[in-house]
Amino acid sequence: MKSTERHALKRNPFAEATFGVVEAFQQNRTRVMGGLAVLAVLLVIVAGVMAWRARQANQAGAALGVAVAMSQAQIVPIASIPGATQPAGTYPSVQARAEAAIVAFTDVVTQHPGTPAARVASFHLASELLAAGRAAEAAEAFASVADQAGPTVYGATARLGQAEALLAIGRTDEALEIYTDMAAVRDGVLPADGLLMQLGRASARAGKPAEARAAFQRVIDEFPESPFVETARQQAVALN
Repeated sequence: MKSTERHALKRNPFAEATFGVVEAFQQNRTRVMGGLAVLAVLLVIVAGVMAWRARQANQAGAALGVAVAMSQAQIVPIASIPGATQPAGTYPSVQARAEAAIVAFTDVVTQHPGTPAARVASFHLASELLAAGRAAEAAEAFASVADQAGPTVYGATARLGQAEALLAIGRTDEALEIYTDMAAVRDGVLPADGLLMQLGRASARAGKPAEARAAFQRVIDEFPESPFVETARQQAVALN
């Protein structure tokens, strides 16, 4: 470019900057074009990864739907007549249904790790373990879900499931500690009055009537507008 043109460009900052970019491109055309080619390849790879993730998410969602449907299937005992078979899509007992659902939810978790469907499946898996009488496994599964979900409704509900499973295997003090800690949080994601009711019922089941009455009385005293007040009174009286 002529020196007069360069001199004119210096009086125009935008034009000068534009000229600088064009000149740099011309001087480094090969390197720039190579960089653009690499960028194009990277864009193709990113698009492929995104498409794969979308496909995985769809597959995970479909698998989760099948597992949930299985966990909600009808219980139909096999007829006692000779040659009778189990109706399709049903199970002969709650135990049989839970065991089948455990397999289905486990498959979602292991085959689609890291997906939202896998996280939901983990919670259902813990619930089905408890339904199948495998409370020790359920307690561990619920604890894992609660730790990963954190202070969310999902995590808090999993923590309640953990407490229920601990009660089932006789680890009463640990279960009651969970209920007590959760009920102490007034601005938590779950209502404190409802958690106190759970604490009262769990204490009663654990053979601790005094602690149960105290929990029910707290509902009455601290939450006079709660829909649980009347039930709390009834439960407290029944413990006398």
